[in-house]
Amino acid sequence: MKRTASFKIGAISAMVLAVIAIILEALPGGAVLIFSDGSGSGIVSTYSYFSLTPFGYANFAPLITGIMTIAILIMVVVGFIKAGGRKLRTATIVVNALAVLVSISPLIYGIHYYNTIGAAVTAVLVLMLGMVVMAKNE
Repeated sequence: MKRTASFKIGAISAMVLAVIAIILEALPGGAVLIFSDGSGSGIVSTYSYFSLTPFGYANFAPLITGIMTIAILIMVVVGFIKAGGRKLRTATIVVNALAVLVSISPLIYGIHYYNTIGAAVTAVLVLMLGMVVMAKNE
Protein backbone atom coordinates (compact mmCIF):
# COMPACT_ATOMS: atom_id res chain seq x y z
CA MET A 1 0.00 0.00 0.00
CA LYS A 2 1.47 3.28 -1.09
CA ARG A 3 1.26 6.02 1.52
CA THR A 4 0.44 9.50 0.36
CA ALA A 5 1.83 12.68 1.85
CA SER A 6 -1.42 13.54 3.63
CA PHE A 7 -1.51 10.05 5.19
CA LYS A 8 2.00 10.56 6.55
CA ILE A 9 1.19 14.05 7.83
CA GLY A 10 -2.03 12.84 9.45
CA ALA A 11 -0.39 9.83 11.08
CA ILE A 12 2.64 11.73 12.35
CA SER A 13 0.42 14.55 13.64
CA ALA A 14 -1.77 12.01 15.42
CA MET A 15 1.31 10.47 17.04
CA VAL A 16 2.58 13.86 18.24
CA LEU A 17 -0.87 14.78 19.56
CA ALA A 18 -1.15 11.44 21.36
CA VAL A 19 2.18 12.06 23.10
CA ILE A 20 1.02 15.57 24.08
CA ALA A 21 -2.23 14.12 25.46
CA ILE A 22 -0.33 11.51 27.49
CA ILE A 23 1.96 14.21 28.91
CA LEU A 24 -1.08 16.30 29.89
CA GLU A 25 -2.73 13.25 31.45
CA ALA A 26 0.41 12.51 33.47
CA LEU A 27 0.34 15.97 35.07
CA PRO A 28 -0.98 15.88 38.65
CA GLY A 29 -3.85 18.26 38.04
CA GLY A 30 -6.20 16.67 35.54
CA ALA A 31 -8.49 14.43 37.57
CA VAL A 32 -10.56 16.31 40.14
CA LEU A 33 -12.07 15.00 43.36
CA ILE A 34 -14.08 17.13 45.78
CA PHE A 35 -14.27 15.96 49.37
CA SER A 36 -16.79 17.36 51.83
CA ASP A 37 -15.36 19.23 54.80
CA GLY A 38 -18.66 19.44 56.67
CA SER A 39 -19.16 23.18 56.23
CA GLY A 40 -20.94 23.00 52.91
CA SER A 41 -17.90 23.76 50.81
CA GLY A 42 -15.53 21.11 49.58
CA ILE A 43 -11.86 20.36 49.53
CA VAL A 44 -10.67 20.07 45.94
CA SER A 45 -7.93 17.52 45.26
CA THR A 46 -6.38 16.94 41.85
CA TYR A 47 -4.59 13.87 40.59
CA SER A 48 -2.96 12.47 37.48
CA TYR A 49 -5.21 10.68 35.02
CA PHE A 50 -3.22 7.52 35.77
CA SER A 51 -3.75 7.69 39.55
CA LEU A 52 -5.98 5.02 41.04
CA THR A 53 -7.33 7.38 43.72
CA PRO A 54 -10.03 8.98 41.50
CA PHE A 55 -10.90 5.52 40.18
CA GLY A 56 -11.39 4.33 43.77
CA TYR A 57 -13.74 7.25 44.42
CA ALA A 58 -15.89 6.36 41.37
CA ASN A 59 -14.37 8.91 38.99
CA PHE A 60 -13.59 6.34 36.31
CA ALA A 61 -13.20 8.64 33.31
CA PRO A 62 -9.62 9.89 33.79
CA LEU A 63 -8.01 6.45 34.02
CA ILE A 64 -10.09 5.06 31.15
CA THR A 65 -9.21 8.12 29.03
CA GLY A 66 -5.52 7.63 29.77
CA ILE A 67 -5.61 3.95 28.84
CA MET A 68 -7.51 4.71 25.64
CA THR A 69 -4.99 7.41 24.69
CA ILE A 70 -2.13 4.94 25.06
CA ALA A 71 -4.07 2.42 22.97
CA ILE A 72 -4.63 5.04 20.26
CA LEU A 73 -0.93 5.86 20.20
CA ILE A 74 -0.07 2.18 19.81
CA MET A 75 -2.64 1.72 17.03
CA VAL A 76 -1.42 4.79 15.14
CA VAL A 77 2.22 3.72 15.40
CA VAL A 78 1.41 0.17 14.24
CA GLY A 79 -0.72 1.53 11.42
CA PHE A 80 2.05 3.87 10.32
CA ILE A 81 4.82 1.26 10.45
CA LYS A 82 2.87 -1.58 8.88
CA ALA A 83 0.57 0.58 6.75
CA GLY A 84 -2.38 -0.89 8.62
CA GLY A 85 -5.50 -1.87 6.81
CA ARG A 86 -8.95 -0.42 6.87
CA LYS A 87 -10.00 -2.34 9.99
CA LEU A 88 -7.13 -0.93 12.08
CA ARG A 89 -7.87 2.61 10.91
CA THR A 90 -11.56 2.22 11.69
CA ALA A 91 -10.76 0.80 15.13
CA THR A 92 -8.45 3.75 15.78
CA ILE A 93 -11.22 6.20 14.90
CA VAL A 94 -13.76 4.39 17.09
CA VAL A 95 -11.42 4.24 20.10
CA ASN A 96 -10.49 7.90 19.61
CA ALA A 97 -14.13 8.99 19.42
CA LEU A 98 -14.90 6.98 22.58
CA ALA A 99 -11.91 8.57 24.32
CA VAL A 100 -13.30 12.02 23.50
CA LEU A 101 -16.68 11.07 24.97
CA VAL A 102 -15.13 9.54 28.09
CA SER A 103 -12.88 12.58 28.59
CA ILE A 104 -15.88 14.90 28.89
CA SER A 105 -17.88 12.55 31.10
CA PRO A 106 -16.69 14.13 34.41
CA LEU A 107 -19.08 16.94 33.46
CA ILE A 108 -21.86 14.56 34.51
CA TYR A 109 -20.80 15.19 38.12
CA GLY A 110 -20.68 18.94 37.52
CA ILE A 111 -18.49 21.66 36.09
CA HIS A 112 -16.28 21.62 39.20
CA TYR A 113 -15.00 18.16 38.26
CA TYR A 114 -13.63 19.45 34.94
CA ASN A 115 -10.65 21.79 34.77
CA THR A 116 -8.33 23.35 32.20
CA ILE A 117 -6.10 20.29 31.97
CA GLY A 118 -9.15 18.12 31.32
CA ALA A 119 -10.33 20.57 28.66
CA ALA A 120 -6.87 20.57 27.07
CA VAL A 121 -6.85 16.76 26.99
CA THR A 122 -10.27 16.77 25.33
CA ALA A 123 -9.15 19.38 22.78
CA VAL A 124 -6.03 17.38 21.92
CA LEU A 125 -8.12 14.20 21.55
CA VAL A 126 -10.52 16.02 19.21
CA LEU A 127 -7.60 17.30 17.11
CA MET A 128 -6.13 13.80 17.09
CA LEU A 129 -9.47 12.41 15.90
CA GLY A 130 -9.33 14.84 12.99
CA MET A 131 -5.81 13.74 12.09
CA VAL A 132 -6.74 10.06 12.27
CA VAL A 133 -9.78 10.64 10.05
CA MET A 134 -7.60 12.59 7.62
CA ALA A 135 -5.10 9.71 7.52
CA LYS A 136 -7.93 7.17 7.02
CA ASN A 137 -9.39 8.98 4.06
CA GLU A 138 -6.17 8.54 2.09
